[in-house]
Amino acid sequence: MLNQHDVVSYLLSQGLITRQCVVDGNVAVLDNSRRNRNYRIISADGCYLLKQAVGADRVETLDREAAIYQQLFFDSQKNGIASHVPKFGAYDREQHILILELVQDAETLREQEQRLGRVSAHSSKQIAGALGALHRANLFPPEKTARASVLYLHQPSLNLFRTASRAELQLIETIQKQKSFVEQLDQLRQEWQPSGFVHGDIRAENLLIPVPLARSMRPVKIVDYEFAGEGDVAWDVGSVFAEYLSFWLFSFPLMTATQLDRFIHLATCPLKNIQPSLRSFWTEYAQCMALQDSKSDQFLLRAVKFSALRLIVSAFEISVSLSSLNTYILSLVQVAMNILAGPEKAAVTLFGIAFNHD
Repeated sequence: MLNQHDVVSYLLSQGLITRQCVVDGNVAVLDNSRRNRNYRIISADGCYLLKQAVGADRVETLDREAAIYQQLFFDSQKNGIASHVPKFGAYDREQHILILELVQDAETLREQEQRLGRVSAHSSKQIAGALGALHRANLFPPEKTARASVLYLHQPSLNLFRTASRAELQLIETIQKQKSFVEQLDQLRQEWQPSGFVHGDIRAENLLIPVPLARSMRPVKIVDYEFAGEGDVAWDVGSVFAEYLSFWLFSFPLMTATQLDRFIHLATCPLKNIQPSLRSFWTEYAQCMALQDSKSDQFLLRAVKFSALRLIVSAFEISVSLSSLNTYILSLVQVAMNILAGPEKAAVTLFGIAFNHD
């Protein structure tokens, strides 16, 4: 297993940096480890992201991700997706090490929102173009995506009960008490349509926006393909919708009350700052995918519903390390319930997107 001090020697052995670069002191290795061992390498010879799997389950996941990156970068030059992923460097199957381009001069979608207090409409159109290219890519993933498991979050296995935090258990109980909400979540399983290659884990941190945006023609990059594979492309679109909504929800001050309508005026990132970008995203995506009229409306309705499910996923992710539910988790659940109770109304009032038949 590589540690931070081994990285330079490993890169030398792979021919990715030169000894002269090392001698000149032009190499920096930064530890950015999370689930895998992740190292960011900045050098005069090139900038790289090195990921090494830790544990048998992570090895299998990294093997899949490496195979997907290879397809995205080498087999997809004709459909435009290669420009929207980091360059593939190498994959060491023996040591389970994946090396990718470290994208420079870019910020995540979340960082842009925090910097501007909104997301630019131009960035949203770029994201839509990148996602459309991904969904049009004729790829053959190693296996079907496991992301459909999110459709069963409200019906957890016994194993989850053994490992869940107290907050997760409270969240499951909160959801299961809402009979109509559970029925709506069950219905989503019937609406899931495996229709193409999906990223499976679209979130603000996985969308890299070039900066400074106004002076750059560089494309948006979509990163982290651990959950990628065959699935419902509306899930990715719904995930984008949910991420934009989360900017609004997380801009409220932490409060003990959960009645959002009483505190709308306190949001530092109000919906009116988000909706124009959401409309730009949807309009561009629909054009990229040639969605028109009733087909567009049906897709939009499904994506709006999936955005509610993505908010529930976020609620579970936040709950993992907590002993009790906080206001933000309850707000995510409440908004998700509101969306599924009236998805057409939510499209207009929350996302600011009108259906073609309106």
